[in-house]
Amino acid sequence: MTTTGQLPYVYGLFGAGTLSAIVAIVVLGRFRLYSRRVRLPFALLSLLAAIWATGYGFSLLATTADAAQFYVRLAWIGGTSLPSVWLVFTLVYAGEGQHVTRRALALIAVEPAVVIVLGLTTQYHGFFAPPVVLLTGLSEVFAGVDNPMVGLHVIYTSGITIAGLSILAKKTLNSSGVHRQQAALLTGMGGIPSTTFGVSLFLRPSIPVDPTPLSFLLSSTIVLWALLRYRLFDITPVARDAIISEMRDAVVVLDHYDRVVEANSAASDLLEPSTADCIGQPVLDVVRCPSDVRPVLEGRDRSEATVESGSTRRHFEVRCSPVAEQTENRAKLLVFHDVTERRQTEEEFRALIENSRDIITVLDESGVRKYTSPSIEDALGYPRDELVDQHVIELIHPDDREQVRERLTEVVDCDDPVRTECRVRHQNGSWRWFETVGVNLLDEPAIEGVVLNARDVTDRYRYEQRLRVLNRVLRHDLRNDMNVILGHADLLLDERIPAETKDHARTIKRKARSLVELGEQTRQIDTTLDRGSGELAPVEIVERIEEQVDAIESDYPRAIITRDLPDEQWVTADDLVESALKNLLDNALEHNDRILPEVSVSIRESPVSSDFVEVHISDNGPGIPDAELAVLESGTETPLQHISGLGLWLVHWIIDRSNGRLVFTENEPRGTTAIVILQETDRSLSSSQQAPVETETD
Repeated sequence: MTTTGQLPYVYGLFGAGTLSAIVAIVVLGRFRLYSRRVRLPFALLSLLAAIWATGYGFSLLATTADAAQFYVRLAWIGGTSLPSVWLVFTLVYAGEGQHVTRRALALIAVEPAVVIVLGLTTQYHGFFAPPVVLLTGLSEVFAGVDNPMVGLHVIYTSGITIAGLSILAKKTLNSSGVHRQQAALLTGMGGIPSTTFGVSLFLRPSIPVDPTPLSFLLSSTIVLWALLRYRLFDITPVARDAIISEMRDAVVVLDHYDRVVEANSAASDLLEPSTADCIGQPVLDVVRCPSDVRPVLEGRDRSEATVESGSTRRHFEVRCSPVAEQTENRAKLLVFHDVTERRQTEEEFRALIENSRDIITVLDESGVRKYTSPSIEDALGYPRDELVDQHVIELIHPDDREQVRERLTEVVDCDDPVRTECRVRHQNGSWRWFETVGVNLLDEPAIEGVVLNARDVTDRYRYEQRLRVLNRVLRHDLRNDMNVILGHADLLLDERIPAETKDHARTIKRKARSLVELGEQTRQIDTTLDRGSGELAPVEIVERIEEQVDAIESDYPRAIITRDLPDEQWVTADDLVESALKNLLDNALEHNDRILPEVSVSIRESPVSSDFVEVHISDNGPGIPDAELAVLESGTETPLQHISGLGLWLVHWIIDRSNGRLVFTENEPRGTTAIVILQETDRSLSSSQQAPVETETD
């Protein structure tokens, strides 16, 4: 039974127990707000303190030995377990939770469990004095302090208590702002009962009761004040570990209620007050772009934010994700990735696209327009917004739709550009020809679509159509009419007519043949221009030159033709290269004004590169006029400067088509040398690898 002088002490114990219980209830009651690994150990710590203080108080008020012994045993359990729970709490609060494993918890629990069992069963072995002796004061409780078991328990309890205080002190020194204040308050809260316990050990002969549980009254008061003033545990220093201070991205850590827990230095430009003043405030109240941040807080994967500061504008990509699972809390990371440079580049490209005459269209995988450039209004007359969300096939000519569908499928299935030509309906109802290149950018996050670059080639198509008509006239109608003229000229020459009339007939026949040859040259030119680059193949030119030279010698018996040719020479060229060489040989003799025309043909290795060979055709004629060579060099004819006939143009186009060069130089002492430079190729390549030569039947 307690004495009158102990009543204030008993009231203090009940007050300490009550406040400790309130702290435990508050911490547990705000389950969703506090970090679980920090919250649960501290709530258990407060609960054990309440059990110790309250049990001790009731033991002093007990009127029977059995009742007193029951409450003392209860206080014994709370007091013995509290130091171990204190150590666990300090570890997880300081961010060292990785050390608190199940195995570590089991080891920490061994000592208090053994001491509790020994204390509760001391009447059977006598290692600890019966707890009921607490009624007579500390001097009796630890009357056997010389007992090794008691001494070891005191040393162990003191050691883990000091270890916990050291962990919190270190966290206080390494933290800043509100985190330092929190850690300092917790250090003081733990230091008060620890100091009281140490003092009671030294002054135990003169202290009638244990003051340690009474000190929980002051510690619990500090905790309750800190919960309200500094949002203790609401903003834990563990959050700082989730941020890498060197990150270039702005990072803000939020709690479950989207309040700012921590922010790195890069986020200072995005928060209205200073970072320290933003701690604990709702992020939407302190961020400069709340309307852009709200969507990601509501669950959207990402959003874009724009922040203006004076004359500068910065663009950010905003994401929100939970903190790593190992922290076992409900914090979230709000990350602002600076995309200002990328946005500026996109704006530059957008300006280029929107001012381009080509039509740029972005389709989804099914072929529906997601975007089209403003140039479509000038090209087809449709407002750009009218075509968005429409299928691209709707404007395609019915005869071209199947082809376009196949090309779209090809674009989606491959990564290479796909080209096609099709007719597209103009707003006025006419059809325009477009050349379109499609590229698959479905996997590109910034686009996520198929990009079409379409160019209006209606004028080119019409021009090519006119050329085809004119070519048909030259190749068919003109030649057929010339054959009729040649037939009538031959009939005239077979008749007995005056010599002067026969001269006219011969002139008609000669000019008619010239026109027939012109049509043949046109046919060859058309064939040359229509060929694709894939039709180049290995060609053996020595045999072809020999055949042409043999034919020329029979036509020009007075000509002196010399040859300096290897046994064979393979080059990469168009199969029409033989026609080009024939034209050069014919030109060297046809326009030669000497009584004895001389022509030499040779093949040499190019002095520029061993990968090329040169075919030299030299004559002693008057040479090609400089004006015609200048036209050939520039590639442009004018009414005043042009080449007579099509022969040189045909040669030039065939050699150019063969990736070769045609050069003319003076031949000493008189005449011209035509040099054809072609790429040498491996003779082992079979002639079967050559591309098929197109032939036409008139």
